[in-house]
Amino acid sequence: MTQSTERREHHFRFAGYEDVFHNVDATQILPWYLEDKDYNRVFIVSSRSVNRKTDVVRNLEACLGDKFVGVTDQVGEHAPLLDVIAAAEAARDAQADVILGIGGGSVMDLCKVAQLCLTENCYDKERLLNLQSRVKPDFSDIIPGSLRQPTVRQVFIPTTMSTAEWTSGSTPVDEDTHLKARYRVVGGAPRAIIYDPDIVALTPEKLLLSTAIRGLDHAINTRCSARPHPIASTLAEQAIKLFVENLPRLKADRNDRTAMHLCQLATSYCGIGQMTAIHGFSHWMVHIVGPYASVGHSDVACILMLAQAKWLEGYAEEQHSAIKSLLGRPNDPFHVILAELLETLDMPTTFADLGISGAQLDEMAPLALDHPLLTKFNLRPLATAEDVRDVLALASTV
Repeated sequence: MTQSTERREHHFRFAGYEDVFHNVDATQILPWYLEDKDYNRVFIVSSRSVNRKTDVVRNLEACLGDKFVGVTDQVGEHAPLLDVIAAAEAARDAQADVILGIGGGSVMDLCKVAQLCLTENCYDKERLLNLQSRVKPDFSDIIPGSLRQPTVRQVFIPTTMSTAEWTSGSTPVDEDTHLKARYRVVGGAPRAIIYDPDIVALTPEKLLLSTAIRGLDHAINTRCSARPHPIASTLAEQAIKLFVENLPRLKADRNDRTAMHLCQLATSYCGIGQMTAIHGFSHWMVHIVGPYASVGHSDVACILMLAQAKWLEGYAEEQHSAIKSLLGRPNDPFHVILAELLETLDMPTTFADLGISGAQLDEMAPLALDHPLLTKFNLRPLATAEDVRDVLALASTV
């Protein structure tokens, strides 16, 4: 074991969050929090659906009073880089001293890199691409493209359950190449996260449940990591249990606030360890398939989570056994448990469900091999284009 690998396996990394509020009314918590931290100019970044189809933004504007200085909902799927720059320019022109994000993964990714734009005074796409993170030669860590402390932080109100709010990592899409840019932003994780179950309850059912599956996939990758950490593994196990037990309850009754709260707790348990245990194939391949095929991250996560469970059969016995025992199903194959959950939630289980063809999958295999991390940390070796095709083939059949 190299010194850098040993250091990684003994290192629990906090991403920079300071305050987390669960099961609260955001309009009650936010004014108090802003006053406590001496924030006076709040710029809101919201998803279009939240801004245009609900009263959430208007209610928050009202509670902010004269602290509110502007809003944008120009946030395309996968957070296009030009949208990132436009939001950063709008926040700069409004002289914002804090960004308030409201939405899911795309809003979260945009806010993180918009902070980087403000810190670096960077509003040019080519220069922004040059600020991408790089992987150390021994793959022991990811180095931010800028080490400067942020000039503007953010507060985030999640409307989904994918755990994006818990990390400093961001993968906005380059509109020209349809490939993900990769950033680790110093201070990119929100300073505060506010979980308001009444706001999350407004999210369309399919989006809410699929993003929870993305959160579940994160938790499974953490527990099945090739570089685990005991704290992260323990938290991930609890997240998996809460998701598997409570997502069917939420599917049956969207007004089940206990189930909603427990799923948001699952998001937190998983998120706390997100920056510690490095993830495997399914986590990274989502970043390739999503923008390439123009489909949502979370829909792809459903399929790849299931494929990875099949792929790791016999290679992750200890990890899968621990999870299955916790779920009270020690004798069932793990992929069967996941397939039943996806069926209960009416989630996609194959690429055909998303209209992705075999020819498209063949075109993605070289992109997977070019990814700096996708083939590096898997309990079952994944090294060739044929290996990638074999895993993707498992995602083509139930």
